[in-house]
Amino acid sequence: MVFRILQVGLGNRGRMWGRIIADHPGATFAGIVDADPARIGAFKAEFGEFAAFEDLEAALREVRADAVLLVTPPDGHLDQARLVFAAGLPLLAEKPLTLDLADALEIVVLAESQACPLAVGLNFRYLPVSQAIRRLVRDNTLGAAGFGTFNYHRNRDWWRPGMNTYPLTMLHPMMLEQSIHHLDLIRFCYGREVEAVQCRSWNPSWSVYAHDANVSCLLTLEGGLEVDYLGTWTGGWNELKFQWRTDCEDGVILQQELFSNLSTVRTDEKTLTPVPLAECVPFLDDTRALLDDFITAIEEGRPVPCSGRDHLNTLALCFAAIEADDTGRRIDMREFRRRHGLEVSA
Repeated sequence: MVFRILQVGLGNRGRMWGRIIADHPGATFAGIVDADPARIGAFKAEFGEFAAFEDLEAALREVRADAVLLVTPPDGHLDQARLVFAAGLPLLAEKPLTLDLADALEIVVLAESQACPLAVGLNFRYLPVSQAIRRLVRDNTLGAAGFGTFNYHRNRDWWRPGMNTYPLTMLHPMMLEQSIHHLDLIRFCYGREVEAVQCRSWNPSWSVYAHDANVSCLLTLEGGLEVDYLGTWTGGWNELKFQWRTDCEDGVILQQELFSNLSTVRTDEKTLTPVPLAECVPFLDDTRALLDDFITAIEEGRPVPCSGRDHLNTLALCFAAIEADDTGRRIDMREFRRRHGLEVSA
């Protein structure tokens, strides 16, 4: 049976999803939704004729879908999720689930109360390099992980054609649009929850963003693992520089490119040993793997990947970091989740 997806949102990321679904042997479009008729026309010209709507509520009345895919700005997700769950459909939403922690919790609780599966599009978990780091840490290949440094330097110009523009004016654009991916990978690859966070965010004078495009966090994870994180969209060089180093009892796990270049080295060795990785087209192959997992979970009746409940832990970490910056305090995550009515674990 072909899995029917109602896609909502046809912007830059929406077109990526369009290519993935159009080429998928087990999925098809139940319909498409966008408030902009020009986007609908361009999408049809690229991917074919589908039932098209400018309104989600009308689309839910008119088409038969197996799930809804939200590729829309996060400030509209709560209202959209209410409509989707009222229709009794599973939902896969791009991250972040919302820009408000209480709204995100409302979406998760509503999904659970309606028994509607809810997944969040954390596709970077499906990168071969992310999967490999998770295995190396889980298997203690180089002994127990003790501390990590995660550095992401980029001069990202959102004025370029084809880029979404809402991050230019939103609060905490780096934290809620980019660092959220990185902090989620730290949780996922290390297989541990964050127990406490300290944070500083700021905006350099040359930034094109209205709010903080630099984030620095010190994370204390379960088991005493400490991670120092720095992420910026306003680097002083038009070259993306990335390094994620994990120091372990018997050596180091080192990722030196954003989507690849993973190596290990033992304490007494002189040279790095590359870790073989499957070939991957970033943003497409990893997203396709997420979609495959989502469809299979729905068809088999098992929990969906990257669940909304799990995403609350990453989103809570982002907002706890924002609070840490605002107050200058180290935030205890257990106390923060309790204060905001969140469960301790997914």
